[in-house]
Amino acid sequence: MILITAAAADSLLMTIAGKQLIARARPPLTDAVPPFEYSASFPSGHALNALVIAGVVTYLIILRQRSKRARAFTIAAAVTFALTMGLSRVYLGHHWFTDVVVAWSLGAAWLALVITAHRRYLTTKTQAGGVAQRGTSA
Repeated sequence: MILITAAAADSLLMTIAGKQLIARARPPLTDAVPPFEYSASFPSGHALNALVIAGVVTYLIILRQRSKRARAFTIAAAVTFALTMGLSRVYLGHHWFTDVVVAWSLGAAWLALVITAHRRYLTTKTQAGGVAQRGTSA
């Protein structure tokens, strides 16, 4: 839960900061489907947060799966979810395509950092446990 919460909170902060820094206008409301949004367009928070949250949940699920088929299905489902979320934002007229592409890029980069940090934590924890066990048996 800590990993999901931290990853999601930071992706939300990236969304808020990006919208405030760039302040890009959304596509015209004539092209959008209600309900209308009035915050800045860049980056797409839906696309960024969907990729990060689905990615972290998928990562945690595949840590427990042993079947390659199950892992592939889980990854495919997460990718489909993130792609559908981002593309639907463009289709509904709430974002420019570049808002979504950059959001996916930011989300993928953040996801890579979160997973790498978690893997390092697990490795360090495992190594420290092994050293402690070896030290006590001598």
